[in-house]
Amino acid sequence: MNGTELRLAESTNFSDHCSDRPRVRITIVIGPFYPIPPVLGGAVEKVHFLLAGAYRDAGHEVVIVSRRYADFPNGEVADGIRHLRIASFDRSSNLLINLVLDLIYSLRVAAALPPADITITNGFFLPLVLPRRRAGKIYVQIGRYPKGQMALYWRADRLQAVSKAVGRAVARQVPWLAEKIRVIGYAIPGVFFAAEADGAPGRVILYVGRIAREKGIDVLLAAYAALSERLSADVFAGWTLRIVGPHRIQEGGDGDAYLARLQALAAERALRCDFAGPVFDAQALAAEYRRAAIFVYPSLAETGEALGLAPLEAMASGCAALVSSLECFADYIEDGVTGLVFDHRSNDPAADLATKLASLMAEPDLLRQISAAGRVAAKEFGVAPIAMRMLDDFRALLGAGEAR
Repeated sequence: MNGTELRLAESTNFSDHCSDRPRVRITIVIGPFYPIPPVLGGAVEKVHFLLAGAYRDAGHEVVIVSRRYADFPNGEVADGIRHLRIASFDRSSNLLINLVLDLIYSLRVAAALPPADITITNGFFLPLVLPRRRAGKIYVQIGRYPKGQMALYWRADRLQAVSKAVGRAVARQVPWLAEKIRVIGYAIPGVFFAAEADGAPGRVILYVGRIAREKGIDVLLAAYAALSERLSADVFAGWTLRIVGPHRIQEGGDGDAYLARLQALAAERALRCDFAGPVFDAQALAAEYRRAAIFVYPSLAETGEALGLAPLEAMASGCAALVSSLECFADYIEDGVTGLVFDHRSNDPAADLATKLASLMAEPDLLRQISAAGRVAAKEFGVAPIAMRMLDDFRALLGAGEAR
């Protein structure tokens, strides 16, 4: 993803909205395990990088603090954004170790934090240790379903829930902080809204995401295996399942053994299934979406998903999206209208998923209708509307005359 892709100069409404507004010093602090630019992926990291470009284009001063990685300079200014990189670590498979690493990184960030009007972070410990004098308003993005930690964020000035489901969960957990909660979703890059590819998409069923148990990939494999018995030979002919995403523990996957298990399941059932590995480049990922007719996101993570970026990216790119019945997807998928939903809590979730998949594969008109409605719904999560909502919220927090 380059600077040109992030620019919003073509958006007249965004430019008009941001003209003659006070300049704000915005610091974005990324968590300890992913670098910026997001060369290792990371959905949240990609969103912050994307919105940083929008804030810059609106005339604000933007600093991104992230982990040191490879040969990235410890400090630089690139495309009008200042980068400060702090020594950190690779992710472990042990949650307790990861929390210790997060705390060490957070203390290092707190010591090096530049002065700001607003400091945005999604780190676990950062809201506890950020120095108020330099951080300004502390803006906590809650990009995962809360798991008992919300009381730690009593110092925050804003709790940004990325979906209504997350907002409700936070309010249940810390009702005394409810007035600080705002629901503002993730933004998705303009590259995913590019013109559709020439001709119809291929007969590809696509999954994009981490190769982890909670994502329900084994359910998807079982559903795909059942389709040969549910569909006529001519309808089923030529369809391929494509799995895109990282499996390494350092990248949020469940490791080599889990990937090998999934590959063995596919081989045992003689499925036409490709395990493509991770695709971190936005242009290449958009091409993956445009080549697919159906996108399936069968997540089982009841308290793991916050909004789901991959289904939104797929919808913007023209895929008909099919997701599990997690509450967070309701922010943009209406079953039978903008996407399809299967019951992952049923006694046989693979059978329910197979039924929904079969309807899309066998009914071209339904596939086209879902695809078209999904593209429209995804536009609400474009960079310009999300950036406008974020900047308006920053100004509301700062009040008149507080920004520089």
